[in-house]
Amino acid sequence: MTRGSKFEVSKFDGHGNFGLWQTRVKDLLAQQGIQKGLRAEKPKGMEDDDWQDLQEQAAGMIRLCLADEVMYYIMHLKSTDEIWKKLESQFMSKTLTTKLYLKQRLYGLKMQEGTDLGQHVNIFNQVVTDLASLEVKIEDEDKAMILLCSLPPSY
Repeated sequence: MTRGSKFEVSKFDGHGNFGLWQTRVKDLLAQQGIQKGLRAEKPKGMEDDDWQDLQEQAAGMIRLCLADEVMYYIMHLKSTDEIWKKLESQFMSKTLTTKLYLKQRLYGLKMQEGTDLGQHVNIFNQVVTDLASLEVKIEDEDKAMILLCSLPPSY
């Protein structure tokens, strides 16, 4: 992939999967070569002006990936660190209720006979990823067992 490649990230409107959107924005920043702008502190050896430029570029890229209704939450913030923290606190709930809901969803996941296996695995992976973003660790062996138990007997 060349530097001239164009990538688009859907604007986050406060609905949908924030963790997935955040990962895509981080990938976009990496593709643009400005992912260091996400750091809370200036890298050693970097000039102050260069750091300021990098912060502004990264913050601008994040803002461009937000819908208007979400922009209002962060438009007064300057650093990428402040922007990420505000967005995470607003849209990535780490409450016990959220963890419980996701665990129930994971353990209760059942694929119906005749439905698409790929779609089922995608849903499974989404729930596992959402739990991981809430710092809930699930061992690979447990993931495999849960996924296998969620399949119909024909598998």
